[in-house]
Amino acid sequence: MGKKLALAVALTAACGAAHAGTIADLGLSLEQTRSLNAQMTTPIAAPGIAFGSPTAFGAGWGQAFAGVGGQTVTNGPDDVDGSALLGFGMGDPRRFVGIEAAMNIISLKESFGDDGNWNFKMHRTLPFRAAVAIGVEDSSGWGAAKDRDSSSYVVYTQAVDLTPATPKRPFTFTYNVGVGNHRFADPDKGGVGGFGSVSFAWHRQDAIIVDWNGRELGAALSFVPLYRIPVVLTLGFINLTEHFADREFAGGIGYLYQF
Repeated sequence: MGKKLALAVALTAACGAAHAGTIADLGLSLEQTRSLNAQMTTPIAAPGIAFGSPTAFGAGWGQAFAGVGGQTVTNGPDDVDGSALLGFGMGDPRRFVGIEAAMNIISLKESFGDDGNWNFKMHRTLPFRAAVAIGVEDSSGWGAAKDRDSSSYVVYTQAVDLTPATPKRPFTFTYNVGVGNHRFADPDKGGVGGFGSVSFAWHRQDAIIVDWNGRELGAALSFVPLYRIPVVLTLGFINLTEHFADREFAGGIGYLYQF
C-alpha cells in the first residue's frame, strides 16, 4: 500500500506537468484515493488534546517548541497574568524512548526570566496511536518558584478515529488519563489524585477539549489557524467548578519547530 501511494504521488506530479489530469485518472480504488488525498493535504500541526493536564505524547530528537499563555486573575493585584514555555526533545519515542525538557518562565509582566522552573517527561509511543509517559513538573525552580513543590505523574493517551471519516473531517476522539501528586491532587487531602482530558476533533485543524486537572474542570477550543505553519491556538475557561479558585478565561499559543 505504501509503495502504491508513493507511486501515485509521483504519477500525480507527472500528470500535472504534462496535462490537467486528476487523481481519478490513476485508476485507484476509493479507499486508496482517500488515503492519498489525506496524505497530500495533512496540516503540518494538530489541535491540542488537553487544557492543563499533561499528555503522554511528547517531543523527540529534532523537535523544539515554544509557547506563550495567559489568564485573567480575579483574586490578585493584576487583571491578567502570563507565562512562557521553551522546550526540546531527545531520543526516539517510536523506537525506544523520548525525553522532553521544557523551561517555564512564570511571569511575563515584571522582571522577565527572574522566576521559573523545569518540566521533564520520559515518553514512549505505542502502536495504534497511543503513548505512555512519566514526568515531573515544577522542578529545579529559581526566583519565586524556588520553593514550589514539584509534581510527579504517570499518564496514558489514546487517539481513536471515529466513523464516518473523510480526509478533511477525521472525527478523532482522544482521551488522556493519569495520576499524580501535588498539582494533580486535592490540596486539602494531599496524596495522589487523578487527572484526565477528552477531546473531539471534527476537523483536522479544530477540536474541543474538556479537561480535569485533578482539582478543577476546564474547557477549551483548539485551532490550527494556518494550514502550513505549525502554530496551535487554544482558548477556553478554567476553574469551572470553582472548588479552589474563581472561574477564569485562559489561552495560549504554541509553535513547533522541526529540524
